[in-house]
Amino acid sequence: MPFGPPPAPKPRPLPAADNILARTPSYEVVSVPRGPWMLITLRGLYDDSMLEILRSKAFTKKSSFAFDLSNLSGIAAPLVRELYFTANKFKATDQRIVLVNPGEKISSLLTLIAPDARIATFPTVEELPSDPRTLEQQVERLEVEYEELRKNLFTNPLWQFVDRETCWLCPFCANVLDEVKIVSRVSIPQQVIDNVYRHLHRRCIGFNPKMPRFKPQAELEAKIKKVNAEKYSASKSLASAMETKMKVLEDKAQLADSLEQSLKIAVDRQRRLLPAKAPQIPECDIAITYRPAQRLSGDFYDFIDMGQGRIGIAIGDVAGHGIEAGILMGMTKKVLNIRASELMNPAEAMKQANIDVYKDLDRQTFVTAFLGMFDPASRTLIYARAGHNPPLLYNRDRTPPHSKLESGGMMLGMAPGALFDRAMVSETVQLQSGDVILFYTDGLEEAKNDKGELFGLARCSPVLEQDADRPAAYILGAIAFDLDRFCGSLPQEDDITAICVKVV
Repeated sequence: MPFGPPPAPKPRPLPAADNILARTPSYEVVSVPRGPWMLITLRGLYDDSMLEILRSKAFTKKSSFAFDLSNLSGIAAPLVRELYFTANKFKATDQRIVLVNPGEKISSLLTLIAPDARIATFPTVEELPSDPRTLEQQVERLEVEYEELRKNLFTNPLWQFVDRETCWLCPFCANVLDEVKIVSRVSIPQQVIDNVYRHLHRRCIGFNPKMPRFKPQAELEAKIKKVNAEKYSASKSLASAMETKMKVLEDKAQLADSLEQSLKIAVDRQRRLLPAKAPQIPECDIAITYRPAQRLSGDFYDFIDMGQGRIGIAIGDVAGHGIEAGILMGMTKKVLNIRASELMNPAEAMKQANIDVYKDLDRQTFVTAFLGMFDPASRTLIYARAGHNPPLLYNRDRTPPHSKLESGGMMLGMAPGALFDRAMVSETVQLQSGDVILFYTDGLEEAKNDKGELFGLARCSPVLEQDADRPAAYILGAIAFDLDRFCGSLPQEDDITAICVKVV
């Protein structure tokens, strides 16, 4: 059945103004215009390959650049050195480089590179000057304001209220800021000053730089006393609750240790049931992604020797997840492996596997499965599908480029032999160079974001189109990268397994 992408698919769920300079499974480099500035955002895990991307795709443009590195981890000296030297080179032109909310690590690395190393920094994007040529004046203004903040924090008693956890009390709105901790007045880190500045100029409802009006000292003292009392009460209640829980845990410690050890053994044995890596097949590139939602998974995959150089590719999903699904997963995977290698016919193997598992499953538990037999010599894929999600096939040289590997069949364990056998249909696909096949379980398609929207297959199609020339592992990494950005920090609800097969 033809499978086409949406009429006008967006390659990435980012605002239209964003320009992705680079995207890999581990990082992303994005540019977006902000008035006369080009805001460059680096996200993910730092890699030295980012430097060449900046040189070839960013610094070649006649623009001033503001760098946001707040979502980049593993920042290393080569990146800071590149920004520092480029900023110095730009001083002879109208171009400028600045940092937005850089954090302590970047400042420390700049100091290590050169004692006098300086790049202009701004606490927020909104503070960037409207004309980069006035950068020095804007920096001087900020330095004056920062110095005034630092002076007040050191000398003005109304600025020096902190609670029992060293959190600062704003003297203008009387709110305690958890992100501003003043541990010592001997040395206040730059990040603390940045956070104070951002609060006063972006969030504080009582601060007016032209006419500052402090809360009365008695009100500030009362607020600190109230906050300390609340935190003390919360700490005391927490300590009491923790003590009660500790007693319960101590009583159950031996049982918990025993269960944990048993679970570790079960997880280890389940992982041993699954192939550790994909097989090496001539003119074929295979990669695997396996993400259990819990420690024991109901998903399975397998590569089966079906004789005469042919390889069986199996993927399946037991309804549910956890311990019960993990047990059924191991049983079903083993049965399919035995029947496939014995019968060397995907449809017949499915029929016999259904007979084997039907008597062991209750009527509320089913297993979806896909079994294909790939013959490298003839480049054919013979497959049967037991109610499993149909794999996606993409090749820009095919018409249409997108299709699904669909065939008739119901889930294993759903019906007894005769009824199941009548529904089972075998199909054959003649493969060709450039084919990319994505096998997957429903955990990929049904993953949700914080709005309750499904990830869906339409979000996989642009990746197949754009990265079809990349290795199979890269394609799965790109899909996983998009999936993680789509779901954000939400916990994974279902097991996710995917296999990518590329015909070279």
